[in-house]
Amino acid sequence: MSHTNSRRVARVRVLAAIALSASLLSCGGPVIPFVPGGALSGEVVETPVTDWSFVDDMFIHLETRPADPYSVELNYIVREGKLYIDPSEGKRWLAHIRADSRVRVRFSGKVYPLTAVLVGKPGELEGFDSDRFIYRLDPRGAPGG
Repeated sequence: MSHTNSRRVARVRVLAAIALSASLLSCGGPVIPFVPGGALSGEVVETPVTDWSFVDDMFIHLETRPADPYSVELNYIVREGKLYIDPSEGKRWLAHIRADSRVRVRFSGKVYPLTAVLVGKPGELEGFDSDRFIYRLDPRGAPGG
């Protein structure tokens, strides 16, 4: 391959990487598991949800720190219609929740404003990992939320 063709191929690769990065970062949330994002995008649903049994997404997109949104993709648990997350100690977003319990979650393109309520410390709730904190995500303004 000539030097000119080699430079052209390198330039095309750089432009393709930039275009891919821009498209991933514009999705309004975490890019892939374990890579945090910013504010979640989507239709905001203000009507409180009291039964999350309808949710069948593989992961939850969780946004913390309302003043400077930080979002992650993680597992969740629905038990008796209630929505739970179980962060482990040391996660940045757990520190955010402890500082400000206001969160937002996204399922199927819809964003729900919620409050994270600590309902169990490690080992306290049966059926959850024994080394995890358990937070229930309640509608904002609900008792305890």
